[in-house]
Amino acid sequence: MCVFISSEIADDHPLANAAKQGSFELIAVPLIAFSPLHNVPTKPYDILFFSSPRSFEFGQQFMRPEVLNAAFSQGTAKFLPRTDWQRSISAAFPESQKEVVPVYQTALVPRHIKECTVYVFTSPSNAESFLQCNTLPLGAKVIAWGESTRSFLSRQGIESDFCRSDEDTVDWEALLRPWLNL
Repeated sequence: MCVFISSEIADDHPLANAAKQGSFELIAVPLIAFSPLHNVPTKPYDILFFSSPRSFEFGQQFMRPEVLNAAFSQGTAKFLPRTDWQRSISAAFPESQKEVVPVYQTALVPRHIKECTVYVFTSPSNAESFLQCNTLPLGAKVIAWGESTRSFLSRQGIESDFCRSDEDTVDWEALLRPWLNL
């Protein structure tokens, strides 16, 4: 039995621990790569919004003590000391009062993945990269990491058996047990 996850994970990650205890092979391989863009804000700003954890990683150099910082998701908000954000806050500002500054780009790195029983897709880009040179075997179980990943897979005709949110603590062994006959 084999489980694929489209991400590198630490040896002590709960999924890695479940693999050690559950006697299944775990393939943890990211199918995307990131590179910085050297864009900088051209307008003065009072609020700095981070749209993703990755945008925080590549854009935190624009944080200043006098600037408010905000995030669009709990996954991003965990990097900031305040989490009283609203997803729709950006829409409240007229275009003339905001500037979008891309700070990184995502490159697909498709590669062949051996056939597995369970596939965990951690982002829409990872799923897109996977589908460029792989197909899901009949009966494979699919776990989407987040609603945007679930939605992307659905548009490709792939329904997720489970959708993990940033707030979920997953008991991987219990989740995988019926699918892997553990």
